Amino acid sequence: MIINRPLSPHLTIYKPQLTPTFSIFHRISGAFLATMVLFSIFYFKIGDPSLTFYHSYQYFFLLTFYLNWVITSLVNFTLLALCYHMSNGVRHLLWDSGLFLELSQVYTSGIIMLFCAAFSALLSLIRQLI
Repeated sequence: MIINRPLSPHLTIYKPQLTPTFSIFHRISGAFLATMVLFSIFYFKIGDPSLTFYHSYQYFFLLTFYLNWVITSLVNFTLLALCYHMSNGVRHLLWDSGLFLELSQVYTSGIIMLFCAAFSALLSLIRQLI
């Protein structure tokens, strides 16, 4: 039996909005940062006893020598995610205190939050190079 009624609206129908996009990326950056924390705990705590073997030393040397750009990119991406997550977290704390809740202020605070995240990430990268 075929029913000719309209389907429920999908994401492709709606125009992308700023606030849900920031919310989704806030959750993604939080999950990414949690994954990086778990990876670093595994790398430093569990992987530490295995460094007594020659092949582990060889593996870590090859990883850091030939794939240095991968590690540097991962660290920089983690830094960018951390700056974004912290800036958006401050924005959420301001919302919880009752500030910037009107629609125009929400969009303005979102754009300011992006600039603050990019500026703090850039500052940290410059500090890393010096």
